[in-house]
Amino acid sequence: MPSFKTVIVSTLVDVETRLEDFGVTREEIVAIGHTARAYADDASPSMPLNAAGMLSYIHGVGELRQQLVGTDYIPDRACGVESVIRRDRSVRIAFQNVDKSCADMPPLPRTEKGSGAAALSSPSLFEHAGIEAGPLTGVHDGVRTYYVMVGLDGSVELSCPVIEKGKYVDWIERIYIYSPEGDWEAEPHTDTGPIEDFDISVSFKDT
Repeated sequence: MPSFKTVIVSTLVDVETRLEDFGVTREEIVAIGHTARAYADDASPSMPLNAAGMLSYIHGVGELRQQLVGTDYIPDRACGVESVIRRDRSVRIAFQNVDKSCADMPPLPRTEKGSGAAALSSPSLFEHAGIEAGPLTGVHDGVRTYYVMVGLDGSVELSCPVIEKGKYVDWIERIYIYSPEGDWEAEPHTDTGPIEDFDISVSFKDT
């Protein structure tokens, strides 16, 4: 297994610019997270113990497809993983319940990941050789798999983990979407002038 430097995209302007590579908006990803948590919160004590997680997953996947499926994204079930895929940009997006998103400590999945998810997360031969494979490529079928990760507190990130033996063992990229502890939308925009040019600043974190 190669060692990755995790790309972390965390500022609002960088997040929105990065999401353009996927052909999605921050508002769409936030809606997926909010819907998943709303249904999880509807679970009653009389339901099975895992009802909140089940409801969050079922409606999270449903909202993922409601928000993104159209002329570009289509439903996908490669390796048994419910997701959407956009082949012209070589990207797949699935859904995952986690403990918490957008924190220094990487998210932990609330259920063990299966062999299908592990297969979709496998690094490519390019990455094994230390060669840059491009912004959205890098798994066995040429499509990199990202997850909309929704925390128990409603936090949301769009991230690309490496999965082995049912666990996240490394991270290729983490894109911070929403945190209830300090959301970007609460911060006023003081600079209303035109932006002539800028570079996306990302931080790298050894994992």
